[in-house]
Amino acid sequence: MRKPETGHLEGSEFSGTDIQPLIRVLLADPDTEYREQIKTAIKRTKNMVMVGECTDGIDVPLLCGSTKPHVAVINLYLPRIDGVEVTNRLCQMAPQTKVLILSEHADPYVIETIRSGAAGYMLKDMKVEPIIEAIRVIAHGGVYIHPIMMGRLVNEFRRLSRMEGSICYHYALTPSIPWQEVLTYREMEVLRLMSQGKNNRSISEHLFISEKTVKNHVSNILYKLNVQDRTQAVLLAMKCGWVQLI
Repeated sequence: MRKPETGHLEGSEFSGTDIQPLIRVLLADPDTEYREQIKTAIKRTKNMVMVGECTDGIDVPLLCGSTKPHVAVINLYLPRIDGVEVTNRLCQMAPQTKVLILSEHADPYVIETIRSGAAGYMLKDMKVEPIIEAIRVIAHGGVYIHPIMMGRLVNEFRRLSRMEGSICYHYALTPSIPWQEVLTYREMEVLRLMSQGKNNRSISEHLFISEKTVKNHVSNILYKLNVQDRTQAVLLAMKCGWVQLI
């Protein structure tokens, strides 16, 4: 009897079987030398295969669609479209692909990728072995966060929890009103994109407007909703039923 071609198994078949399917990996990083290091490590790793690579963020969703990787290893600051926006697009277009974010240093911006759906974060100055292990854990449905970011993530979670409780208490007796009575149509578009974790640059590209115009819309939204930051604006919009997290 011919053995199954394990390299073509989907991620859902990792569990409940004695067969060790190949973990399909896509790598997106503009650093050629670094890509070679990861590729060499993957070639030496049992049950793992590189199915694609690119240097530009805009190419990642297309490659994921054609190669169907289990894990996409993505540089946080890819050209043209950064890791936050790429992660957000993959979660919508290729939810079967898990995302591992890499960056040169501990960047607070990585929290936005976690919000967008990334399953892991590692520093590029680490040895390749921990990164290979992170790929393996993520492919099997786990989460792998570099210890240097764990403290920030915990603090962010606590901050959001306190903020959500405060806002919910403040607006508990406030009747829900239609957004049309508070915001313009364009401001509502910006608010919906904010709720998806998009930054100003991503919003400007999505709506085909300048970044400066986006900043003006965000300022107007915060002023009209009487909140201090984007997170409070999104939480209040959720409370009023204007947006839903995806």
